[in-house]
Amino acid sequence: MPDPADRRQSERFPVTADTQCQFIAAVVEDLGAARIKNVSMEGIGLILSRKVNVGTTLTIRIENKSRSFSKLVLVRVAHATPQGGTFLVGGTFDTPLTYQELSCLVM
Repeated sequence: MPDPADRRQSERFPVTADTQCQFIAAVVEDLGAARIKNVSMEGIGLILSRKVNVGTTLTIRIENKSRSFSKLVLVRVAHATPQGGTFLVGGTFDTPLTYQELSCLVM
């Protein structure tokens, strides 16, 4: 019988001994708002007010409110180029966007 104090929306299941968590990291710094310069299925260009190091993994939410689209993505920084007070930061998605997701962002 379920515990009445458990407020989860869906049931959780135990895992096998072979199921592992290989990596966990805390998000330690909020870089603030960013502006998307361009996007493809494989990556994104962002305008940031602060420099980030190449190789850094960013967690970002991309969205198009008029299309009711929002997605949390991981981006590995490939470059951070100074742009007169801001930085053009380019990176690749950990998991590429689908064509439908890209369409929601650019059309």
